Amino acid sequence: MYELRGVTKRYTRGKPTVHALDGVDLTIGDGDRLVIQGPTGGGKSTLLQMLGGLDKPTEGSVELDGTDLAKLSEAKLTRVRSENIGFVFQSFNLIPTLTAQENVETALVPLGVKTGERRERAAQALESVGLGERLRHLPSEMSGGQQQRVAIARALVKRPKVLLADEPTGNLDESMRDEIMDVLERLWKEHGLTFVMVTHDSSIAKKAPRLVTIRKGRVTVTERDARGALS
Repeated sequence: MYELRGVTKRYTRGKPTVHALDGVDLTIGDGDRLVIQGPTGGGKSTLLQMLGGLDKPTEGSVELDGTDLAKLSEAKLTRVRSENIGFVFQSFNLIPTLTAQENVETALVPLGVKTGERRERAAQALESVGLGERLRHLPSEMSGGQQQRVAIARALVKRPKVLLADEPTGNLDESMRDEIMDVLERLWKEHGLTFVMVTHDSSIAKKAPRLVTIRKGRVTVTERDARGALS
């Protein structure tokens, strides 16, 4: 479970100070699925970075299972990210000279997983996203949707508790967007993940059980009732 209390992030750009986050309080339960929306520059990606331990707040606390990420050393924070948090980004971030299987295996290297087990787990992860026949293909030999599936497999191969996605469908057309969302939602259910996603796409936000809207660093949380209406 995440507990954010009074999370503020300030950036000084020249003379003016920008409040990317301004006193954010937010609870995210185990197994939750929520979407973060808001205008460009409103703090969406900053909030996701706080959840992933990629940045630390100027003030406040970001607790994951009772551990304040803001107070961890970089070495301990790296370990938490490696073991507990999977990331999926808009730009895929695949290594062009590695095959799909090798790209997925890279997530297991920091965990000290042996070569044979790495290969087996990577193959299983790719099979779970529908790429069991693409293990030896390079990113340049795959479509954008297939590359994003590899990125999802890489995020999940280490068996994290949390999946954080920053505009994962931003580079895809509408039909491929729907396919990737189907994959993400299926894996969320199968693995019991806590799934947090930033998106500009209102059609995706409309299906989320919880919606976090962030404007000028402040958040509003709404939830869907049994009929699917936000309250």
